[in-house]
Amino acid sequence: MFGPVLEADESALMSAQVEYSRLYGGDGRYDRSNFFIVDRPAVMVGGLALNAAINHHRKVVARREAVPKWRDRCLAAVIVTTHRLLCDAGGGWESFWYGAMSEFYPDLGAWSVTVGFQRCAALRLVGAAVPAVCLWMATAVLGDGWDRDPRLAGLLS
Repeated sequence: MFGPVLEADESALMSAQVEYSRLYGGDGRYDRSNFFIVDRPAVMVGGLALNAAINHHRKVVARREAVPKWRDRCLAAVIVTTHRLLCDAGGGWESFWYGAMSEFYPDLGAWSVTVGFQRCAALRLVGAAVPAVCLWMATAVLGDGWDRDPRLAGLLS
């Protein structure tokens, strides 16, 4: 395998293409419109009403965008190594270190895995290669006891 630079004691285990997405929401902020029209009273009232409508629309959009949901969905190259998961979703290689994982949710029936991290948005991978990705991640995260995890029973048959 050629491409990303690996640590001295790190080995690449597999490479695949999967659907990639991240779980996050916006910050709820929006730019307020503050224009003011100086004219006849009727035109000024109309301008204030238009300004209020614009601000209301921006606020509604910002609230909708603040709700966490799966975003940035795309086809991504994934490399599973002994220390981390490397993903290139079009913006360069991102490292998801197994030591930083706080959650691991394999769903072999849906061909997906969701992984939570301590300091970044959750990651979801979906596709035909995901069971193999789950196997390698489970061995890295759960160690020799990975085969006792009932969520991974499908890998044993």
